[in-house]
Amino acid sequence: MYGFDIRPISRLKDQSVCKTAAYILRENVRDEYQGKTHYYARGRDLLYSEIMVPEIAPESFHDLSILLTEIDRAEKRYDARTGRVVRLSLPNNKMLLMEDIIQMVREFVKEVFLSIHMCAVLAIHEGVHEDPQKNNPHAHILLTDRPVGPDGFCAKKNRTWNQVSQLNQWRQLWAEKQNQLFRDRHLDIRVSHESLEVQGIQREPTLPLGRAATALERKGIQTERGNRNREIEARAEAQRETEILHKQKMRDRRCGRER
Repeated sequence: MYGFDIRPISRLKDQSVCKTAAYILRENVRDEYQGKTHYYARGRDLLYSEIMVPEIAPESFHDLSILLTEIDRAEKRYDARTGRVVRLSLPNNKMLLMEDIIQMVREFVKEVFLSIHMCAVLAIHEGVHEDPQKNNPHAHILLTDRPVGPDGFCAKKNRTWNQVSQLNQWRQLWAEKQNQLFRDRHLDIRVSHESLEVQGIQREPTLPLGRAATALERKGIQTERGNRNREIEARAEAQRETEILHKQKMRDRRCGRER
């Protein structure tokens, strides 16, 4: 399953890089800008985390508290966008080692984001489900909204990072990165960043559940979106069975004519 979702972190919506970092890292983080602590240390699904900064950045930026404080300090406006967070769906395949997946994500962050002087806070979550086939491992990447230099964050933002063409390029690079791992491990699996329609696949797409609905579904509580996805999956399964029956009938007819 391919997944690349990116969202801004906006003060206007009462969001902050500190709150986001606390959530994805599953730890308590002090927010100096808001004057409070965000508590998320009870989470137990964190597999890996790392603060990743370009070589050009100050060495002190490897410290989470300093990095987050400097991000907030660089933004003067009350309604500023302080960063963005990317969520990547990761392969759920027993033929792949988690070490390989972690290395793939780290390389992706370095090649795509650090290379353009973004700083990143990376966290990988296990995404365990009662049914192992439905495990949903995923990565969160908190990214800075300004490029960094030797003296800290730059005075001007890079507005090209907000362009749709840039987003599409990042999405494509994530698909290519996964497919390269599949090829290296000789797996007959491929993903695509393009829509089902563009790929020519006649299948109704399921809907993203979102954080709240996913948590409820894991507890066995059905949600509206979860029910809609189950309906979509049921229709897809019925369509597959119809296609199989149709192909079987065609084979039987050919065999009858040959006799």
